[in-house]
Amino acid sequence: MSVKVKDIMGVMESIAPKKLAEGWDNVGLAIGDPEREVTKILVALDVIDPVVEEAKAIGAEMIVTHHPMLLFKKIESITTENALGRRIFNLIENGISAFSAHTNLDIAAGGTNDVLAELAGLENVEILDETWAQTFKKIVVYVPVGHEDVVRNAMCEAGAGHIGAYSHCTFGAQGKGTFLPLEGTNPFLGEQGKLEVADEIRLETIVPAEQVNGVVKAMIAAHPYEEAAYDIYPVEQKGKAEGIGRIGELPEAVPFKEFAAMLKEKLGLDAIRLVGDPDKMVKKVGLCTGAGVGFTALAHAKGCDAYLTGDIKYHEAQEAVEKDIGVVDVTHYASEVLIVPVLQKKLTEAAKENGWDIEVVCSKVNGQTFWNI
Repeated sequence: MSVKVKDIMGVMESIAPKKLAEGWDNVGLAIGDPEREVTKILVALDVIDPVVEEAKAIGAEMIVTHHPMLLFKKIESITTENALGRRIFNLIENGISAFSAHTNLDIAAGGTNDVLAELAGLENVEILDETWAQTFKKIVVYVPVGHEDVVRNAMCEAGAGHIGAYSHCTFGAQGKGTFLPLEGTNPFLGEQGKLEVADEIRLETIVPAEQVNGVVKAMIAAHPYEEAAYDIYPVEQKGKAEGIGRIGELPEAVPFKEFAAMLKEKLGLDAIRLVGDPDKMVKKVGLCTGAGVGFTALAHAKGCDAYLTGDIKYHEAQEAVEKDIGVVDVTHYASEVLIVPVLQKKLTEAAKENGWDIEVVCSKVNGQTFWNI
């Protein structure tokens, strides 16, 4: 079965929903036609020139990356006079789409931060900084007695009534409803010009805010009345939370330098930068992939003995020393390139499930910009 760019975009939305991305971020399809058919996808960390050439060489029609190629670039013109312009031309001329999932993939469960936490051997993993939480609405609808089951099922099948591991969670209370059908109506109960008193059920349930429109549409379609009476209320409680960074615990406390040596080996680094006491015992660890040094203070406030991230600067390191928290700079690249094989696996599994005739491969380009002597 053939597959289009928009189909792959749908799979990526299920992996890293766009709603989770930070407001400043620029995720999604940067270059390409959603209707373009795809037979091969190249997964990489960055859309850099060697990756584009690799895609051309293997015949990939789409590149899926973590870092957006247009994130920090203010584009005033697209010409071949600069590197970005030439890259855009190269992609378009060769029919290659470029798609990215950035902070939404950092935040999403199973994304970059969870992958690094697993590699670091952390247990009892929690979110470091909550950035998004599911919000709910309560829908109340008045249904004539005897029709509540049909309306309830329609609403719940459309996404309402889920609380934890339970579905079809509703409440109903019986009462009297009144209405007077005016000229031009065709009432399910009663007749024009005569006040009708009906036995009705006040049916109420909870629904994720983003699914309200679909649930209301399903409710109206199943409701026997010409005009269904219903209310939508905000509710205070929050649902599933997502966030940036992670906190977890090592199976047992180890000296900071031993923990760092383990990370160096697992990440395949030829050197690793450390801040703090090498002999400090480390049990609770915080982390944020990429350039997450801004969360060091939060990790310290939450009792972390050590913190993993990349792109650490001098004064940031000084602050960490003052707080007595060990910091490991695992480099921006090494902390996030781990997601490439994970995405390749998830996209391959999705292709198999959908019967798509498509190949997904990991880039062989080493995009690490730092090296040591």
